[in-house]
Amino acid sequence: MPKKILLVDDDPGVHFIATPILTKQGYLVVSAKHGEQGLQLALNERPDLIILDVILPGIKGRDLCVKMKAYDVLKNIPIVFLTAKDSDDDIKAELDAGAVTHLTKPIDSAQLIEAVKGILGS
Repeated sequence: MPKKILLVDDDPGVHFIATPILTKQGYLVVSAKHGEQGLQLALNERPDLIILDVILPGIKGRDLCVKMKAYDVLKNIPIVFLTAKDSDDDIKAELDAGAVTHLTKPIDSAQLIEAVKGILGS
């Protein structure tokens, strides 16, 4: 059974680029376009990994990360931030919110694959 990744980003271009990169590696990608939808999908789908943007309509990515980590069924799912916000303070805030790592937009396919495989062990 393929590992499932939830991608939460309001930019259709990110889904257009990241989904094929991940599916070619054998992952199943579930997509959400805003934070509330991402939370519902996380609860319903129980992904193996969550990729979040920081700037989202509605609940922001860091707040969503904290909220997800508060659920027993979600707290052990690794979260990666994929965002254009890349200052040291931004990255620290993401890690403090519960993320395991940070990737910077625009998407670098090799970095994305390396990070996902490093976290999921496949």
